[in-house]
Amino acid sequence: MLNAGDLTREGRILEAAVASAAPDAATLATALKTATAPEHLAALAILAGRLASKDLVPPLTALLERDGAPGRAAAWALAQIGCERELLHAVEHGKLDARENGYVGLTALAARSAASAGLAAAMIAQVASEIARARSGGTGLGERACRILAVLGAKELPDLIQQVIESDRFCDRFELQRLRKAVADGGRDSDTIRDLTAPWSVVFADQIYAPPAAAPPAAASSSKLLPASGAKPAAPPTAKPGAPAAKPPAQAPQASAPRPPAMDTAEGDDGADDLADAALPAEGKPTPIDWKDFLVSPEAATLAAPIKSLVAQIGPVLEQLSVRAIQAPLTDLSGNEFAALLLQVLPQALPPQAVQAALSPHALNGYQALAKYLARTGVATAGDDLVNGVKLVRQELTAQMRQSGILGGPDYSDPDEPKV
Repeated sequence: MLNAGDLTREGRILEAAVASAAPDAATLATALKTATAPEHLAALAILAGRLASKDLVPPLTALLERDGAPGRAAAWALAQIGCERELLHAVEHGKLDARENGYVGLTALAARSAASAGLAAAMIAQVASEIARARSGGTGLGERACRILAVLGAKELPDLIQQVIESDRFCDRFELQRLRKAVADGGRDSDTIRDLTAPWSVVFADQIYAPPAAAPPAAASSSKLLPASGAKPAAPPTAKPGAPAAKPPAQAPQASAPRPPAMDTAEGDDGADDLADAALPAEGKPTPIDWKDFLVSPEAATLAAPIKSLVAQIGPVLEQLSVRAIQAPLTDLSGNEFAALLLQVLPQALPPQAVQAALSPHALNGYQALAKYLARTGVATAGDDLVNGVKLVRQELTAQMRQSGILGGPDYSDPDEPKV
């Protein structure tokens, strides 16, 4: 009998348990239909991808509607089975989560060189469909279709990327510029191919259980995070879109990625509270930010729906990283510390494709709205200084873009300041 609970611990997947499990297709199909916890569904979907049985296609296809790790794992599993038709149906006819997961699966399928000859034409059509959706006020995912075309090495990609940039103001320009450069340099998106053809334990590294450290890390002062006056903070991987991302040091704190343009975390559990509890003494445990209250706040009302969703997902990750790297709650940071968290700690903790979204101009607008909310509600110890921290990040990224010589790059200007 297969017990999904034996495959996970504390909301994360036990790598050894999944690697050693060998259920038959019928048993696994039953488990997929009866499991409810997101981490159980994700672990079972990974097992299904390893088994690669056609009998598992129906329950896996149903999981494409799920947000987070279950949907992503199901998409990966369907790619291992070679289910191009089911994945294509999801991106063409599904709701937002199904479309996102469908693109993940098709990207993995293309990375494995298992796509049909017609997938490129289908993705070219999907770019047009996503542009039309964005123009009508919906959420366009044109960069996802472009990523598949980049993996396939489609010659039409540069023109399609330009169309997406001109038509969808919420598109991920960082990712599109990275794709354009990757194809120009090597003909295909080798980074994505490498990432999605890695062993499952690497693909889902953000979902694998890691035993807690024996002791919390030594306290770090903001002076260790920010360089001396006049020195330039460490550039995040997005400083030059398309450039290879620097490998994070071994001791860098790891966190679950927000919804990228490609990957998601498990539903309802980012692990931030557990990490904060382990790192702070009982009398010093902070009250977590009320993200639901933020989403209905006047500050959040100024943000587009995709940006609110991004901030709501990456916010708990920032809380976790603040406690682990700076030994202080996010709400207790100074403006300089918040800037260091965004510029130096966050790029080391997220995969490159997630950093591109997390440090985009739209994301910074979201962080600025969050900082204003924390200041207005009195939650932020430093008050408006958190807002100044976001402004500092804008200035630094703008300077990096100018120094890199990239033309037509992201606009990091402050929406609170009048246009000159």
